[in-house]
Amino acid sequence: MKKSINKSVWRRSVVAVLTAALITAGLSSCGQDDPSSEESSGSSVSISDSQPSTDSSISEQPSQTPPESSSEPVEEQSSEAVGNNNTYKQYDYTASVPAGAAVDNSYFDDAVFIGDSRTQGFIIYNGLSNATTYMDKGLKVDTAFTKADIEVNGVKMSAMDALAQNKTFKRVYVMLGVNELGWAYSDIFIEKYGELVDKIKEIKPDAEIYIQSILPVSEKKSSSDKIYNMTKINEYNSLIKKMAEDKKVYYLNVAEAVADSSGYLPAEASTDGVHLNKEYCGKWLDYLKNHTAGNIGQ
Repeated sequence: MKKSINKSVWRRSVVAVLTAALITAGLSSCGQDDPSSEESSGSSVSISDSQPSTDSSISEQPSQTPPESSSEPVEEQSSEAVGNNNTYKQYDYTASVPAGAAVDNSYFDDAVFIGDSRTQGFIIYNGLSNATTYMDKGLKVDTAFTKADIEVNGVKMSAMDALAQNKTFKRVYVMLGVNELGWAYSDIFIEKYGELVDKIKEIKPDAEIYIQSILPVSEKKSSSDKIYNMTKINEYNSLIKKMAEDKKVYYLNVAEAVADSSGYLPAEASTDGVHLNKEYCGKWLDYLKNHTAGNIGQ
């Protein structure tokens, strides 16, 4: 009987010891970090699932979608300046400047005229002493850079060098090409003309640049001259018009102001069939006064 009791007591003692050991082990494991459980918990939480953040570093992040206004095209202005006071308008450079309200002679106070003997006659006959002139007999698109026949303050220089010293002009009128009609290659002519326009734009980027067509010659002159004839003039004028379009400068079809119904310079307009008399230089001036960039869009 005594042995039986002892065995029972022994079994209870063993169970008690084992139970105590298990409890102690369980309590110890509850105090340790479980990296896997933390990673799992963190990955299940997103910004959208949480309360709105008050952290300024998050609220100031750039939007992934740009604002609607940023997709609007930016208007090019520097090459499309018309009128004064930095007014800009869309303009179709494939067309000649349209007719509109006439300006008076004071409009040319801050204008520069670059040209040959035809331009000389234009200035003299119209009495435009208020305009600045860089002109010379026989001037060409290439010699405008090299021929030092323009006098400025007692010093002779090329037309383009003279222009570079003038910082006050607002518009430039150019008529060249009649002296180049005898050139062997018209592509060289228009290339040099384009370089001249580029230089003017470099010197005064905001100036209004008017490129005038070559004026016609008389029918008698055209039919008897292998160089100064309307076939060549019309070819060159087409090139000039396209060049003005490419360079985004204003093309003035001045020829229409003085030509007859057949496109020739009337016989009564000139004694040599090339240079205009006073009456027709007046028609030329009237055309310029009625065809200004200020009329575009009106």
